[in-house]
Amino acid sequence: MFKKMRTLAGDVDVEVLQHGELGRGIVTALERTGVFAGPTDFDAHQVCIFTLDIRLDNQPPFESTVRQQIATPDLAQIVPGSSIVAVRVDSADHSRVVVDLSTPPPVVTIPSSGAVSAASILSAGDSVRAVIQSSGPLYAKNVEGVEIYSLKVTVLAEGRAPAEFNVGNPVPEAALPLLYPGCNLPAKQMPEPPDDIAIDWDAALAEYSSKPT
Repeated sequence: MFKKMRTLAGDVDVEVLQHGELGRGIVTALERTGVFAGPTDFDAHQVCIFTLDIRLDNQPPFESTVRQQIATPDLAQIVPGSSIVAVRVDSADHSRVVVDLSTPPPVVTIPSSGAVSAASILSAGDSVRAVIQSSGPLYAKNVEGVEIYSLKVTVLAEGRAPAEFNVGNPVPEAALPLLYPGCNLPAKQMPEPPDDIAIDWDAALAEYSSKPT
């Protein structure tokens, strides 16, 4: 009975918060329940239901739904679909998850999977240009240790209308200065699915290093 009441009130699982494995979660959905805990002034905590796409280091992703009370100022900073938060997860029971807003999201290693790799796209894809619209860290790196970024790009291909795509690409440290809006980069794109796009960072760095300053 008391456990159910604590769950409804959005109480944090202290054991998981203190001892759970640190991971990162993308907030894919957020529902405000209208239930408040604590003072009803500026320091009020609202009970919310988070849907999270969770990654732990070197483990497959999984989805979790967490009912938890969050301070109103913190809640205002969370944007479903783009916000990334630190989470604590019970290693033995992945249904026990706590959102930990006091800790920065860690950078986790994503193991190799059946997804098409950037290397294979660069090898087999069609040559296009990708114009950076926006970028941001995904707090993840590939097995080679290269950090992966979320990129919104406009793809320019001969004979086709420009098209926008959201992609995740590993970005070497030397190429980070090229992640500014409007930067036009060489890339490869698979015919199907068309959002299999990889920036050719070696070619891009060669292009921009040869430009006069």
